[in-house]
Amino acid sequence: MTRAIALLLLLPLLAACASPRERCIADAGRELAVLDRLIAETRATLSRGYALREEDRPVSYYTWCAGESGKAVWCRQVDIRTERVPVAVDMAAERRKLADLEARRTAEAARAAAAIRRCEAAYPEG
Repeated sequence: MTRAIALLLLLPLLAACASPRERCIADAGRELAVLDRLIAETRATLSRGYALREEDRPVSYYTWCAGESGKAVWCRQVDIRTERVPVAVDMAAERRKLADLEARRTAEAARAAAAIRRCEAAYPEG
């Protein structure tokens, strides 16, 4: 399981501990945070000259296991490990994507700021 998926699974637990004001503000800024992450990833891709894709790969190793008679025996185990592998990308398309994301971020920042002001008005600190 990737870290991103693990964090998404923890969000409901963290949200349960937040005040209504904190939940409102977090909801208002969620799309902006997604755009910021995508912009950072796209800039990193342009800087490197290639993208990174996560791939799950089996990795085998030997370890001690309990045998049928209860004695310890060597046995083969297989784990799945996530690795980041380089992938070729169309750099012109990445530049267009970055420009589109940055334009969307500008609009989203204005929308999020207005939504946060509404949250602050609806749930004043006390």
